[in-house]
Amino acid sequence: MTDSVFVRGLEFEGNHGYTAAERRGTRRFRVNLTLEFPLKAASASDKLVDTIDYWRVSEVVVQIGTKSTFKLLEALAGAIAAKIHEIYPNTRVIIELEKLAPPCPGVPAACGVRLVIPAPPGDGV
Repeated sequence: MTDSVFVRGLEFEGNHGYTAAERRGTRRFRVNLTLEFPLKAASASDKLVDTIDYWRVSEVVVQIGTKSTFKLLEALAGAIAAKIHEIYPNTRVIIELEKLAPPCPGVPAACGVRLVIPAPPGDGV
């Protein structure tokens, strides 16, 4: 198993949806992140600089989710993953993004996507 830092159940309200009607109003979204990154240095140093700051990652997710608008969940998840890669380039990002109570037949509790964005080659992860 690979070392990882995770954030589970992060929620925000945003204006995302394929139709203009969905984008006019806000909906709730939930994000689960797993960021695979070697944690050996942090486990020895006890320094934030040697790990992934989950407070900062949470801030990025909420900022993108609330300040931007996307039609597709895939595009929103991709934008979040891209920003995390900017901050932590040698990290494998696994993001699960759910739209809570989407306007679908059968009234599902949530619908969503899962993206796996690999770390660049040769990083040791």
